[in-house]
Amino acid sequence: MGRSVAVDDLVGLRLRQGTRRWPDSGLDHGGLPAFVGRVRSDRSKIAVNKFLLVQPVSVLGVEKEGGVGDLSSLRAAPVPVYLLGPGLPDPGDYLICRFVDHRWVAEKAGRSGTTSGYIPVPQCFCLVPPTLRMTSADPKANYRMFQSCTIQYQTPPAEFTALGFTQKIFLSTSTFDDPIAKVPFYYLLSCLYNQFTLTRLYPTSPYGSPYRDAALYTWLVGGYGNSCDPFRLDNGSAFPGSDPTCSVTIDPA
Repeated sequence: MGRSVAVDDLVGLRLRQGTRRWPDSGLDHGGLPAFVGRVRSDRSKIAVNKFLLVQPVSVLGVEKEGGVGDLSSLRAAPVPVYLLGPGLPDPGDYLICRFVDHRWVAEKAGRSGTTSGYIPVPQCFCLVPPTLRMTSADPKANYRMFQSCTIQYQTPPAEFTALGFTQKIFLSTSTFDDPIAKVPFYYLLSCLYNQFTLTRLYPTSPYGSPYRDAALYTWLVGGYGNSCDPFRLDNGSAFPGSDPTCSVTIDPA
């Protein structure tokens, strides 16, 4: 109760200015205040983890399905707002600003320019960078099963035609030697909805030619450390029974 009173008092002090109009606190069912604002700062002064200036606006329009809305600037002084990111808004963009820990705070999805050049992958929830960097924390683990490399979205080599790939795939740009099978392999990164899977592709092998290995490492987007925007696969799991020191991450190259 003490914290609620302190925050309410501070909100009142900060917003008690006759030139500003703020949402009725009763409309948000008892939550902290929030408003829509238009970014006023110059591009050179906009940065994540810094304050930028935001002009409060009113949300107008006919409140019915299909009704046309309108954002109208208020006659109010610009408000300093702390930008969480991970994206960077442009001047003129609109942000939802919320009162958190005695400061106005806003977040912007993505990163400025991050998704430019990203590609849609069939049956994948994410737009994915065409070139990725795979990093292995322990290249010696599991009989050198996981090596660091570059992975690119590319047309499958002709030797994999029998595996039935009908479109481009994420394949390592180099091959690696399997110390057990004594033959080279590529890494294949696949996506199905929100799950990414790493496996190996062998042009020739004792198991068949060509040969696609079982799933060796998986990441679930939406779990801690994994996201579409910014794209990163930093918290996955290796196959059951693998070396516990094994850790593989994938990020934009």
